[in-house]
Amino acid sequence: MRKYWLAILQGILSLALIWHLFSSPTLRVEVADVIANAKPHWILLGSMTALLTECLCAVRWWFILRLFGTPVSLPRVFAFCGAGLFFSLGLPGAAGGDAFRILYVIRLYPRSKLRASLTVLADRLCGLVALVIAFAVVAIFQHQRFEGDPHTKVILKAASFTLGSIVLLVSLWAIFSTWRPAKKIWLPLDPIRKIGDRLGLVFPKLARNPKLLAAAVFVSFPSLAFHFATYFFSMRAFNIQIRFSEVFTVMPIVDTLILLPVTLFGIGLRETLFEQLLGGLFGVPLGAATLASLGGFGLQATVALLGGLMIPFTTPPPILSSQSNKSKNT
Repeated sequence: MRKYWLAILQGILSLALIWHLFSSPTLRVEVADVIANAKPHWILLGSMTALLTECLCAVRWWFILRLFGTPVSLPRVFAFCGAGLFFSLGLPGAAGGDAFRILYVIRLYPRSKLRASLTVLADRLCGLVALVIAFAVVAIFQHQRFEGDPHTKVILKAASFTLGSIVLLVSLWAIFSTWRPAKKIWLPLDPIRKIGDRLGLVFPKLARNPKLLAAAVFVSFPSLAFHFATYFFSMRAFNIQIRFSEVFTVMPIVDTLILLPVTLFGIGLRETLFEQLLGGLFGVPLGAATLASLGGFGLQATVALLGGLMIPFTTPPPILSSQSNKSKNT
């Protein structure tokens, strides 16, 4: 039970935030009005972009697997990613789906357990690059827009601090893992050093094949754009008339802050951020902003549920399965 305490706290906080949002009579009236005038056809477009987002994420991981010398066919990668998405909804923590992806690769390559873990870590780092660049564009070219409202100003500063801290920690981790003089700093923390060194192998391995690394990073950008488009279509479904460029202004901030393990799947925190950002920057009513956030997450969750259809295709081929059993017995 102890290992689930964080997920339980996240779930409690998510419920508390949602209850706080919908406890407002004004919000409930606005939500009812927005639902009555919703345009469902935009939801269909949003479901397509949500699916494309995950497909491109699978392609990115396929590049990473090839880079790390664990080639897996693209159809099987789609199956692994789809099943991982499905299990991520039922497991506490955002890394539940990643754990299943690792297990699937280990079934194909039982002697490459560490390498399988590193591929998923590298996949996440490539996605982080796209988010950092998108956030930097917003922070550089749109920061004055956030200055006009005290709430949006604080949110931008909080997101800047959060993402800046993540980038700094990853940079220090890369230095301590690859630069020998820096490793001496880890000596008083030997257990942490061993874990950091093992996972730090991801950095030299990524640098081993610049072309595949560039391909993986490149795919992260259209994947992120389709992710933003999913919430854009959700906004349009609930009659929020803003441009895609304005959605691009908001989404990197939201995606950065929900990286924090505060609520379960970002539920509650995401809706609060949508209310403050869309309301403060573009005058969007609270009810419409809340429904747009819930709608976007609902589209992502629907694609994750559909990923369960991929589970039957995750079993290793008979030849590979027999080879794996032989390697375990020897």
